Amino acid sequence: MPAKRSCAWWNAWRKATKIVPTNSKKRIYNSLIKLLTAAVFQALALGLTAARSSAAEMTQVQAGYGGIAGYQLPLWVNKESGISKKYGIELEPLLISGGALNMQALLANSIQISQNSASSAIQAALRGAPVALIAVPENRMPLQIISRPEIKTPQQLVGKKIGILRFGGSNDTGVQWALRAWKIDPRQVIMLQSGATNARMTALTLGQIDATILSYPEIYIARKRGMNVLADIGDFSAYPNTSLLLTRSFIEKQRALAKNLLRSQIEAIHYVRTNREGSIKILKKYLRVDDSESIDATYDFFSRRTEATPRPNLEGLKNILREMAAPQRNPSEFVDMSLLDEIEKEGFMQKFH
Repeated sequence: MPAKRSCAWWNAWRKATKIVPTNSKKRIYNSLIKLLTAAVFQALALGLTAARSSAAEMTQVQAGYGGIAGYQLPLWVNKESGISKKYGIELEPLLISGGALNMQALLANSIQISQNSASSAIQAALRGAPVALIAVPENRMPLQIISRPEIKTPQQLVGKKIGILRFGGSNDTGVQWALRAWKIDPRQVIMLQSGATNARMTALTLGQIDATILSYPEIYIARKRGMNVLADIGDFSAYPNTSLLLTRSFIEKQRALAKNLLRSQIEAIHYVRTNREGSIKILKKYLRVDDSESIDATYDFFSRRTEATPRPNLEGLKNILREMAAPQRNPSEFVDMSLLDEIEKEGFMQKFH
């Protein structure tokens, strides 16, 4: 038994039992093996129980988001960096294309939180949906109007086709702002619902539309293909864009969870603003773009526009209400800042400034 002789515990056992009769040694040895086996199984069982207990303590939260673009980065960071787990949340981001579908999923409780445009929430609320904005990390539209190479000035858009996602959405609003600033009557252009970002990029490249409204990284890609930037919509006015939305019943019935969701998102925003390398790595995973320069440009664009304290710009909300023919409504009707107010009073924000 050469292997056993080399074991420290075996030598110690032999020394301790050298005066014990052989038969007794065998009984002691067998008992020791049983005890060791039982101890191993008990340790495994305790470890499994602890793991199950830890998993049970995590609350599953489905979070909807409306498109593949750089402004979704805080939600992706929250998941990928493990920030949500620090607050007892197992976060599952779900891509649900379009703001209206996101609102439907939120109201049906298929998702518990939505990272969506403020305009989608306000439009739903105007129709009676019990949803509220709880935070807005970005109060300017992260969109630019991009045209084909031959169109170098806004006036050349007269009589041309402009592709947007859908009528009534933030795409539509952004184009209307630009046309107004350029003193172009909307009736002088042809507005087309041309689908999601990838579809509009393809249509622009093929010449099926003459201009569209894009965000990063598509702006960078379009510019590399010779397209022109005619306007940055964020320069025109405040317009809360990327927002966190909850139902009012969720805020009321699961307030502790709602606050932890907001805390985790605020920490994710801080990560985006301060951790370039980690953020870029996460962008690469979700955007699935191989061009590193495109990813870098996307990060630079959004990290500058993301606000440390995600409080909505009320003038921007008024702009949305005016676009929706409801200028008489008070912007405070559509927000619930009580969660953010409480978090600030508790001193949570101090470590991020």
